[in-house]
Amino acid sequence: MTDYVELTRKVLKDTGRSPKTANSYLSHIRRLEQAFGEKLGDLDEESLRKYLEKLVDEGKSLSYINQAQSAIRFMYKNVLKKDSPLPGPGLVAKKVPLHGIFSRDEIKKIFENVHELKYRLALMLIYSSGLRVGEATHLLRNSVDFDNHVIHVNDENGNFIRDTILAESVAKMLKYFLETRTDDSPWMFPGRGKTNCISPRTIQRAFMEALLSAGINKRATLGWLRHSFAVHLLEDGIDRKLVRNLLGITTPSMISPYMKLAEKRNPLRVSSPADRFLKKNSDRN
Repeated sequence: MTDYVELTRKVLKDTGRSPKTANSYLSHIRRLEQAFGEKLGDLDEESLRKYLEKLVDEGKSLSYINQAQSAIRFMYKNVLKKDSPLPGPGLVAKKVPLHGIFSRDEIKKIFENVHELKYRLALMLIYSSGLRVGEATHLLRNSVDFDNHVIHVNDENGNFIRDTILAESVAKMLKYFLETRTDDSPWMFPGRGKTNCISPRTIQRAFMEALLSAGINKRATLGWLRHSFAVHLLEDGIDRKLVRNLLGITTPSMISPYMKLAEKRNPLRVSSPADRFLKKNSDRN
């Protein structure tokens, strides 16, 4: 029997794909192999459509389903040397439930109910800078540019991924947090040891406790904070391409669910560039 997982693993290594991408693809290929067995190498459009729609029925996110499709394309193109049998773009995505988001008032209540500063800042950065939870946990102290209000986002190995914004309100709290620390850990949010950063599970626990304390009865996930960042920017009239860059989204179509959620989107809500310097001058006077 053909071992599609091992064949794909070898090609992923030969093509220099990142460990994160390789693990994601192999996980999807493993699941496909369990579903189709030897037929995996000769699937048709209808079989894959049903498989992807089953993922929708299981409540998988649009991101998860897009990853599954990317893994299938990679295997067929680079491993099997065949045309991809995937159905046309958008046919499955239309059936995927939209991301969940919080209102701005709910965001405020969540932060007010996180009493330890380290955890509150981690959650605030996920929302205010659009970070993934793994990006927040692996944030380095020297990755924050306070002068220009920019965060240099890195992966777990310290490799640069992208730049995103640092909110002024969060910057003040972050400076205080750093000034009062006595450790020399390179991590913004250190874990129990000097070489460890805070775990995603720890942040998740703080998030769930805050939801409970705030009385927010939604089956929310930590990812809702990042989704809310995107939707609130779009509602404020920020260009979708800029929002996509801040999120680190490489596939243009993946911004579409956020656009649908931004029902109150109004270009006239965007701040005028004059406010950046006129407000500062008025504050001095």
